Amino acid sequence: MPSIKPEYPLDSVVLAVMREVHTLVTEMKLSYFVCGAVARDVLLRHVHGIETGRVTADVDFAVAVEHWEQFYEIKDRLIKTERFEAAGRIAQRLYYRGGSGGEDYPLDIIPFGKVENPPNSIKWPPDGNEVMSVIGYADVLATTVEIEVQKDLFVSVISLPGLALLKLFAWTERGTENPKDASDLVTLLCNYHDAGNDDRLFGDEIELLESAGFDPAIASPQLLGKDIRRIARPETLKQAIAILENPKQVYRLVTHMASKLRYTDDAVEEAERLVARFKAGLNGQ
Repeated sequence: MPSIKPEYPLDSVVLAVMREVHTLVTEMKLSYFVCGAVARDVLLRHVHGIETGRVTADVDFAVAVEHWEQFYEIKDRLIKTERFEAAGRIAQRLYYRGGSGGEDYPLDIIPFGKVENPPNSIKWPPDGNEVMSVIGYADVLATTVEIEVQKDLFVSVISLPGLALLKLFAWTERGTENPKDASDLVTLLCNYHDAGNDDRLFGDEIELLESAGFDPAIASPQLLGKDIRRIARPETLKQAIAILENPKQVYRLVTHMASKLRYTDDAVEEAERLVARFKAGLNGQ
């Protein structure tokens, strides 16, 4: 079972928030996973010692609920501990009191499952005017990774393929205003081989490694795409591939990714290579 490296400990506030939410949703017998940037940091930096390059300032929990009452019960019970407070009009957000420097720490609770209507999206009560996409959430729930984040605390965290899938969809929804999801996708594509997958490349995936000139870094994005293909449902996979078959979206994605790769000789060319390899993997090549 993966665990946090002693030399890369999690922030005490992040641990406190994780413990509170994990304890509550487990008591309620609900399935969940930690996602977002904190999952990226846990899986890459804190477990494998890979620097992610961007500091996160919140914790995201995706929780599979049967009905809206369960979502509101989670929020209400956390607030009643007096360690959390509501965030006004942001329905999914709470603030943990006692963050570093006296700052309150954001926590997002993202409901999905039987509250999705239509599938892959939720309409926030009471009027349903505000819609949030949760495409891919049900797909990745089955492949979460249990991480020992503290000696007596085991937390369900989204897998790296699951995270890359959600980042791709998130980028399509908010990439025009904020390229951070494209930046995170670059980090995942470039480092996937070092996150416990090198042995696979020199074993079962040797043909993929050979096609990449025996360079694990070149094979990395294609392996990640193949692993997404293994966990995604057919309709979800079809939508992911469609993004990378749309010339306008690919151009914008490459542009956003290139800003993360500006230290390379040709950032655009490198971004195009990553996208092409990633797409090949999604297509099962």
